[in-house]
Amino acid sequence: MKLNQFSAGITGCLLAVAISGCDKSSSNTTVDEVKKSADSAITSAQQGADKAVTEAKQAGEKTVTEVKQAGEHAVAAATEQAKAAAAGVTGTITKAQGLVAEKKYQEALTTLGGLKDAKLSDTQQKVVDGLKEQIQKLMSGDAGKAVGNLLGK
Repeated sequence: MKLNQFSAGITGCLLAVAISGCDKSSSNTTVDEVKKSADSAITSAQQGADKAVTEAKQAGEKTVTEVKQAGEHAVAAATEQAKAAAAGVTGTITKAQGLVAEKKYQEALTTLGGLKDAKLSDTQQKVVDGLKEQIQKLMSGDAGKAVGNLLGK
């Protein structure tokens, strides 16, 4: 019985092959269709890859531009802050010099004391140190005169 079923299966397969035909034209058509389909898939994949590369390149260029602009803005802001700080230091030094000219030495020292936490350039530091020395000399000279006046000299 199994042999009969097996024979029937083989016969069915042979019959299906015979009906479908094995001529060259149908096999060539199938091969041509497969080639066209494969070529189409390859072309589509290449176009997709090209598009992805272009989009990635554009996104990268946009990011670089944005980072560059942010850096430029940060530099500009830091420069403005530095200019403002320098102007503040210069203004404070000028104010202290004016107080010295008015013989308000203690006020001048107090004004210069406000610069202790400021970042001074070498030139500014020399000016501040020189001004402090000048104030101390003037204060000691005025103190000596005051003592002399009290003693009647």
